[in-house]
Amino acid sequence: MQVAAAMTDKSDFASLLIKALSGGSKPEHFAPLFVALLRELARGLPVSVRTLAEASGQAVNQVESILEQAPDIEYDPAGNIVGYGITLRQTPHAFEVEGRMLYTWCALDTLIFPALLGKPARVRSLCPQTGMPVSATVHPHELREVEPARVAVSLVVPQSGIRQSFCCEVHFFASHEEGNRWAQRHPEVNVVSVASAFLLGQEVARQIIEPLSCREVFS
Repeated sequence: MQVAAAMTDKSDFASLLIKALSGGSKPEHFAPLFVALLRELARGLPVSVRTLAEASGQAVNQVESILEQAPDIEYDPAGNIVGYGITLRQTPHAFEVEGRMLYTWCALDTLIFPALLGKPARVRSLCPQTGMPVSATVHPHELREVEPARVAVSLVVPQSGIRQSFCCEVHFFASHEEGNRWAQRHPEVNVVSVASAFLLGQEVARQIIEPLSCREVFS
């Protein structure tokens, strides 16, 4: 499947992405765990399984079962989680929340997670084609202060092994033209405006939040 076809319906693309991210866990089990984990990681410290269970309102054994299905989770030597979408390890995509310097696995993550955290983030990255800095302030439901003005984002169809198959191909570019030059060497990639990518991120966040009550997500 090509990205252009998959992007015809943002809802379908978002569903594919969440399925790849969750490893097939049921939405009502995955959603509270994922939102809780992002919020704990946003504190800037490793997250124990027990802490995650308490934060998500699920039993430890249920959390362990979901984590076993979820791909690419990063752990420290003590067995604490240090990365899953948001990561404490440096990547090309800096994600600053409340003065804490964090990172994300891909460009699209930075456009999704403020809606799940309920907090704005300052995003900084580099265009892989030119090396030019790219920055934006991403609020839960609004994109601001995008520099350069014509930033674009590369996308691929989500598959299993999401970090390697998806995240490693999803970048910010200084312009649509620079993204297209990079895409000539990556034929599976489609390049869209940052505004379109932000709307896709909003749909991903909506589908993750949907199984939860407003009180659970925004309290």
